[in-house]
Amino acid sequence: MQVFAVHLSEELDRQKFDRMFHQLSREKQSKVRRMLKYDDAVRSLMGELLVKYAIGSMTNLPWHQIRFGMNAYGKPHLDGTDSVYFNVSHSGDWVVCAIDSDAVGIDVEKIHSMDMQIALQFFSAAEYEQLMTLPSSHRLAYFFDIWTLKESLIKADGRGLSLALDSFSIHKQGSDIQLIAGDEIAKYHFKQYEIDPSYKLSLCAKSSHFPDKVIHVDVDTLYT
Repeated sequence: MQVFAVHLSEELDRQKFDRMFHQLSREKQSKVRRMLKYDDAVRSLMGELLVKYAIGSMTNLPWHQIRFGMNAYGKPHLDGTDSVYFNVSHSGDWVVCAIDSDAVGIDVEKIHSMDMQIALQFFSAAEYEQLMTLPSSHRLAYFFDIWTLKESLIKADGRGLSLALDSFSIHKQGSDIQLIAGDEIAKYHFKQYEIDPSYKLSLCAKSSHFPDKVIHVDVDTLYT
């Protein structure tokens, strides 16, 4: 298992964007073109190229031979093999990707002010109760801990929101993360990484053999 991250430390100039854009498939180019905000287009572009970088690192496949399909729930997968699993996420200045030989999900979120009542819509009763027992100064960080952990599980599972967010509970105390769920998803494991004090990054996988650190990739490395 490997985890890769790209930090978008400065705005990508249009010349670089255009050069990297032409490395995308026609389908992905169309998706990026439809994005109204340039920053969103950059993150989507970087996510696609980072996935190809990760797959190339794991399989030695040339980028032009990497082709994607989708499962019935819309989750992308690598065509031609069932032994490579990947997932990508982006938020703010970060784009991250996880890759393994079994199911994996990753989520990064920038911490921002939030009405804690939104947790009533997406957290289980046990998660909401735990959140509200914390001092108010600790709730925001914990909210994004649980949010990214839940998102990473849903993405690893591969069924998207067909798996309801309140159908399972995650309890976190320090680095100890416990999943309370039915047998169907109880097989997953979690790990969090600190890549930036303003962000939360959570990883979920069937394997419990997590890497010790995130591999940082420079934007220019994603040129081919």
